[in-house]
Amino acid sequence: MNESKVEVTGFEARHYDTLLNVLSLGSYIPFIKNAISKIDLQPNDRILDLGCGTGRNSCLMAKYLGENGSIVGLDIGKEMIEQFEKKFENYPNVEIQNLRIDEPLPFEDEFDKALLSFVFHGFPNDKKEIIVRNVKKALKPGGALYILDYNEFDLEKKPYIFRKAFKKIECPLAQDYLKVTWKEKLIGWGFENFDEHYFYRRIMRLLKAENGNRK
Repeated sequence: MNESKVEVTGFEARHYDTLLNVLSLGSYIPFIKNAISKIDLQPNDRILDLGCGTGRNSCLMAKYLGENGSIVGLDIGKEMIEQFEKKFENYPNVEIQNLRIDEPLPFEDEFDKALLSFVFHGFPNDKKEIIVRNVKKALKPGGALYILDYNEFDLEKKPYIFRKAFKKIECPLAQDYLKVTWKEKLIGWGFENFDEHYFYRRIMRLLKAENGNRK
C-alpha cells in the first residue's frame, strides 16, 4: 500500500510508542487512557484489537478484564508482534495473531467488542469495507465496534500550520477519510445505535457502532 502509512516497519516500528509520546508532547498517554475508558469494557469481554501494533491499547483494555475476559490482537508487522508478545508473555488471556485485517478472517460470532485504533483511515475504501464486514462477522449480535480515529472535518478550513502538518504526517488516504460520513457508511454495512466521544477539540473521535441484524 504505497499511499498508506498504516504499515509501520524498521526504526519507526521498533520505537513506535516512544515516538508517539514525543510527537504528541506527552499528551498521547492521557489521551489514549481517556479514550479506552469510554469503551464499556466488562470483565468477561472477549475483545478483537485490529491492527494492534505494539499492544499499548490492549494493555489498557486488559486492566478492565477479569480472568474470563480475553483479547486477540491482529497485526502483520514483525517488530510490532515482537513488542506485543513481550508485553503479554505472562498474560495467558491475551494473544496476537499474524493476520491481515483487510483479508478474510477466521472468526465468527466470537467477540463482544472490536477496536480499530488509528488504523482504519490508512486503507483504501474497498479495503475499509472488507475490514468492517470482517468485524461484523467476528462480533456477536449486538457486539460493538469502536473506531478511534480522526473525526470528520474540512481540512481546508483548519489553520495553515495544522493543514501543513497533517498533510506532511498523514497519507492521502487519511485526507479522504475526513470527508466521509462514517455513520452512514456503517449503517449500510449493518451497524446501528451509535455513540461518539470527541478529543483534541473534536479532531479525534471514538465512534461506537453496534452490530445489527445479519443481512
